[in-house]
Amino acid sequence: MQFLEQEISQITATTWQAMLGLDIHPNMLPSVLEPGEGFLTGRVEISGAWNGVVLLHGTSQLARSAASRIFACEILDVTQQDLMDAVYELTNSIGGNIKSLLPQPSQLSLPCVYDTTPDIVVVPEAGQVSDLVFDCQGQPLFVSLWKRFDG
Repeated sequence: MQFLEQEISQITATTWQAMLGLDIHPNMLPSVLEPGEGFLTGRVEISGAWNGVVLLHGTSQLARSAASRIFACEILDVTQQDLMDAVYELTNSIGGNIKSLLPQPSQLSLPCVYDTTPDIVVVPEAGQVSDLVFDCQGQPLFVSLWKRFDG
């Protein structure tokens, strides 16, 4: 499962630094993810010459930190909508940059963001071709790329 992992890692680190001013570091999968911790998942579809999905999956705490930086507000002032909007923007940026590495022509859908659990998220009818885990401020961020079986 080495498909574009070095490039995706660089895209994620560059996006994180440019949009948030935060460093992000590749990490091993945490041994235990807290079941009580809320997670948000951003999902964007790629279709065309290459068909698949990019998922960005992280804790609500990490999304709150990102939102406070994107919207220049205090962490305590971040709303649920701000959390969703921040993950939306990060998913769109990272997904768009990943799309540019794939066979063309390909199109990027609008991202969707939803609440999830700490479980690793799967994409039905697709196989995972890249799976990266990062650490930002002690919080995990998962970035995965899935290729559709039919595409």
